[in-house]
Amino acid sequence: MILSHPLAWFDGIDFADADVTRARIAAEFDGWAPELTALVTDSDTAPVLRSIHELPDRHRWVRVPGVTLLGDAAHVTVPGGEGANIAMLDGAELGEAIAAQPDDLEAALASYEAVMFERSEAEAVAARETVDLVFGTGAPHALASLFAGGDPVGDDVTQSR
Repeated sequence: MILSHPLAWFDGIDFADADVTRARIAAEFDGWAPELTALVTDSDTAPVLRSIHELPDRHRWVRVPGVTLLGDAAHVTVPGGEGANIAMLDGAELGEAIAAQPDDLEAALASYEAVMFERSEAEAVAARETVDLVFGTGAPHALASLFAGGDPVGDDVTQSR
């Protein structure tokens, strides 16, 4: 479950008290079907706060000789459902860059990173759009509109809950 609030909001919750925490989280879904809020209130598992972090768009790092990043290490963004695909593509592109320049590892790594950086900006934007569609202020109406064949951006999906 994702709650989109500033970190300070969570500071007011005593996560050591699972019952109080569940009640506070369930209160965020007041008016929802009891069958859905029961997924929070009736859980045997204590809620755990896990923040989601991301790097800014166009983030780059300074080349370090002999080192590069790929997969989740290179793409610190909100979860958009493409992590494994991106990691495999990174690996394939890194392999191609090394195969194309086997005698110059630094040139191969720089070549890989140039391509990866350009691609990763679009991937980060797409991930953010997916998270907004599923968890943003228009959710769940925006997602339902998409599933119904509508345009979640063009439809009136500004209602929350």
